[in-house]
Amino acid sequence: MAGGPTELNMVSSPVVRSLVLWSLMASLVTVTCMLMDGPGCDSVTKLYAEDLDLKLFQDGTSHPKYYRYLTIDLESNFLFVGAMNRIIGLYLKNIENKSKRINQEFKPLTKNIYTCKIHGKMETPECQNHIRYIVRNTSVPNTFYMCGTGAFHPTAYHLKLENDKFVQLNNQDLSGIGFCPYDPMDNTTVIFVEKGVPGNVPTLFAGAVTDFIKSDPIITRLSIYNPDGTLESNYVRTLRSRVDWLNEPQFVGSFEVGPYLYFFFREVALEYTNCGKKIYSRVARVCKNDYGGYSHLQNLWTSFMKARLNCSLPGEYPYYFDEIQDVYRVGDTFYGLFTTNVNGYTASAICGFTNTEIDKAFDGTFKEQSTAQSMWLPVSPGEIPTPRPGNCSALNKHTQLPYNFINFVSRLSMLMDKAVSQTFGRPIFYKADCLLYKLVVVNNIAGPRDLVFFTSTSTGVIYKIAAWASLTELDPHKTHIVTSYIPFNNDASSRLIWDLLLYNQWIYFGTDVAVGQLSVETCDKYKKIDLCLYDPYCGWDSQLGECRAKSNERRNLILYSHLDMLSYSLEESIRKLVGELYTAEKVFKISGSSATLRVDFKLHISGSVKWTKNGTGVSGDRHILAQDNSLIITDLRKSDEGTYVASDSLRRTVAEYTLAIETSKEQIEQRWMRKFDQWCDEFERYQEDVRQWERKCNSCCAETALTNRLPAIGGGK
Repeated sequence: MAGGPTELNMVSSPVVRSLVLWSLMASLVTVTCMLMDGPGCDSVTKLYAEDLDLKLFQDGTSHPKYYRYLTIDLESNFLFVGAMNRIIGLYLKNIENKSKRINQEFKPLTKNIYTCKIHGKMETPECQNHIRYIVRNTSVPNTFYMCGTGAFHPTAYHLKLENDKFVQLNNQDLSGIGFCPYDPMDNTTVIFVEKGVPGNVPTLFAGAVTDFIKSDPIITRLSIYNPDGTLESNYVRTLRSRVDWLNEPQFVGSFEVGPYLYFFFREVALEYTNCGKKIYSRVARVCKNDYGGYSHLQNLWTSFMKARLNCSLPGEYPYYFDEIQDVYRVGDTFYGLFTTNVNGYTASAICGFTNTEIDKAFDGTFKEQSTAQSMWLPVSPGEIPTPRPGNCSALNKHTQLPYNFINFVSRLSMLMDKAVSQTFGRPIFYKADCLLYKLVVVNNIAGPRDLVFFTSTSTGVIYKIAAWASLTELDPHKTHIVTSYIPFNNDASSRLIWDLLLYNQWIYFGTDVAVGQLSVETCDKYKKIDLCLYDPYCGWDSQLGECRAKSNERRNLILYSHLDMLSYSLEESIRKLVGELYTAEKVFKISGSSATLRVDFKLHISGSVKWTKNGTGVSGDRHILAQDNSLIITDLRKSDEGTYVASDSLRRTVAEYTLAIETSKEQIEQRWMRKFDQWCDEFERYQEDVRQWERKCNSCCAETALTNRLPAIGGGK
């Protein structure tokens, strides 16, 4: 089942088809129960704008400016923001800093706006110039490539950064077709490659569309010219009008890995079309040194291949998260953020894919469909030509590829039979009733295999998810949604986060109305030990009884890694490190007064607690359960004496009180005498502290007076 979903188009008998459908439904019910382990994407700790070290950039009015593209340029210390009709540079360390800022307009041509409108598009936002990428040309100092939608007329720019201002190097706007989308809502991925390309001349690779109606999606590389102006290699691209190569793709990322370039995207799956329309996630691979072929492959990739990404919950009928939304690379692993289709049962997952598993899929068998009504079947190994497609070492400027190679590549979909397997055989994180769209991954915060995921939603919420490594590398991580960052308190439904970046201790995010910057370290907001330890950036200071950043100078912090979760429960592990999690108290009260029995448990309590008196549940009008789980007893009577115990939903004892009711005059007087003695002792300690302070002060004053009477070194009288 790793190569694809249950393909009902392979089942001809109606009876068998019905049995398969019933099995699928039963499997779906089982998986739904697995997913429904919490209230969607939610966390105990929710931090709002007033709780966060939040910095915001908003350009003038509250009307949408469409800050949908962000990139970090460390050389200039700018966060570049692609907006509608402008590029903005914000100071990386503080985006609110007005003294170091770029704000330049790049409006579309009037004629392009007119053409866009007569084709039925809205003047705003569609018929405007939305900046979709800016990338530094590292081969020429302070130069950049930029592109914009140009009112459905993709436009490219060659810029130079001088004195915090962009200067356009070319006299006129260049065509951005193939590298920039027409539609602002479409995804584009662009990567700048310096080495390994034909002639070793730095150039751009991209995944985009090349026409107004999006009928010609493309993965392409620009024509390459040598420094002397001669053509080293013409442009190369995917096959035109071949939906089996690319079928309505939405690109989410591109990466350089050795001799290859990987392109991650989602597309309509042809191998599923006999059962209806379905989206699959893919990774495509091309060789950086591909010059293109000849004959049928003139100016076309000879190394293009693609494979499905398998992000699913395992089982007899796996539950697939089919639509990749974002991808992030850490070392040799790509972490993909996947969702189910928004029109069905909504869920999100994060899956990992290693370079080894990706190469294994591309080194395997190809898949083909002989006719439009046929099943998709593996290609016989004997039909695969030599050199094998995708072998970069066999490609160079003078390579004469055999005809059977050209015929094979131009005839097939270049789809691999087996999908790329996910790490651990299952998602690292998954959650139902939750749609996540952007992803940032951080490692080595807590341990060498521990991870932190930052994800965002369409409602303006950013989640911090801890993924703690298991004892062996073969077992999946233990994940926990640590914190919800909610930077927009109002109108969150319109605050879809379009881009999410991380640099050092800061998260940057772009929405249609603002660009934000917030600190990932929020340790002082956790008041319970377990909530603190779940955050990989934090540790618990048992001496001060507070949560502190691991970067703090104090080294006696208790960390999540110190917990012995293999031998004990979370509660027992923490108790062994910090001692008892609550204090059993004895309370004396006067008859007729009231008592408040508080719950001061050192761990987070989910939901309400249950109070008992001498083992029996408390009830009655005089017993009130407060919102903070405290028990309030009014009009105390002698019959209220006893041991009160509070238990949470996990059946943990979270508070214990022994309540004594004083009714006689002698008891009341004795209690007040005990209290008076305590006050006297406390007052005596206070007086002693004052006397010590006075002695130190007098000594200090005497030394100061003596110093003032002595001449300075080298001085006169």
